[in-house]
Amino acid sequence: MSTDNLKYRSFLSETSHEEQSRILTGPAKFELTYFNFTCIGATPRYLLAYAKADWVDNQIDPNTFDEEQAHDLPFGVMPVLKVQPKEGDGEVVVAESWVVDTFLAQRFGLLGGNAFEEQTIKAFYSHVHYLRERCLMKMTWTFADKRKVAFETFAEKQLPWWISVSEQHLERNGANGHFFGDKITLADIHLVSTLDHFAELPRGAEIVDKFRASPLLWRVKETVEADPRIAAWRESEEFKKLHEGGKKFYTITAVAEE
Repeated sequence: MSTDNLKYRSFLSETSHEEQSRILTGPAKFELTYFNFTCIGATPRYLLAYAKADWVDNQIDPNTFDEEQAHDLPFGVMPVLKVQPKEGDGEVVVAESWVVDTFLAQRFGLLGGNAFEEQTIKAFYSHVHYLRERCLMKMTWTFADKRKVAFETFAEKQLPWWISVSEQHLERNGANGHFFGDKITLADIHLVSTLDHFAELPRGAEIVDKFRASPLLWRVKETVEADPRIAAWRESEEFKKLHEGGKKFYTITAVAEE
């Protein structure tokens, strides 16, 4: 089937902006679309599980993802979140990982209780987010003959600096297992999902070990994973399949043996 005339999905529809806003803020059910492994889809899955939301995990096989499917997405990329009212018709599409994550965190009370707390939690979330993005762009998806040097640069230079900066803020927050405040926030959950991603990479154990060597950061991981809702999701067969799916998928990024 030719896709030459297909256009990427629009955010606009015949539904008024006011009605779409009501869908986004009212009682809702959710459908998350992402590949059948963790990575960028991990944090929204954690958030939906944490909130015990009414949600469907629409998993896509990267080997069968085609251009026609891409055109059903606003920018041709995932994750994408579809929000539908609990009762009645209508649907709103939320796109781009940063937007999906912060939208869900706002709905589920994981961005603090006032404007200052929200912006600070978002700053820590962004701090974690761009560590993962730098990993993806500079280390994972680089040229095959550059992977060894890219890994060493990330693991020996970029990551230690990031850990050092993070430790300063964690200590100032009382070394209590949270980036900010004394409750689980989006930033804390995002760190755990990022560590999940690192653990799936061919040399990911070396990266995770550097986090394990930081008691302050490792305490954040342990604090989040101790939450019963998070623990239940991590123990589910669905989560385990996603985790194994990531390990399998990222074998293609391994450094070739010399």
